[in-house]
Amino acid sequence: MRNAEPLLFIKSPVIRKFMYTPTVEEESTSVFEMEHTREAERVIELPQLVVSDEEVSVEINPHILRNLDYLVHPFRKELYQPIEIVTEERVVMGKLEELKDEVLWMKEGEDLTSIAIHDIRDIKWKQQSFSI
Repeated sequence: MRNAEPLLFIKSPVIRKFMYTPTVEEESTSVFEMEHTREAERVIELPQLVVSDEEVSVEINPHILRNLDYLVHPFRKELYQPIEIVTEERVVMGKLEELKDEVLWMKEGEDLTSIAIHDIRDIKWKQQSFSI
């Protein structure tokens, strides 16, 4: 039995792969920023909306408010974009930024737009009314 050939014999050389990464040290006088420090500087300051005391209290649609509360969550902001907000005057398409004091802030391209919640007639995502 010792003189018998093996059942499986591969007649090729053993191949070994080595990854060689040359290390070169450069002298530089440049100042580099770490990636996480630039992210901290991207805080968007929202302009203050001036509301007078003379305004009459307007009723807000609870269905719209519930949908906006759902959509303002950080993960859902990214998931449901671009989203369309339909008002009587126009349709705003963009990314939700913040919901604060009955005002919705949206990023429309590079512009920041404010929309009063009581003006919103419908919320659309992929040309269909959004509902949870």
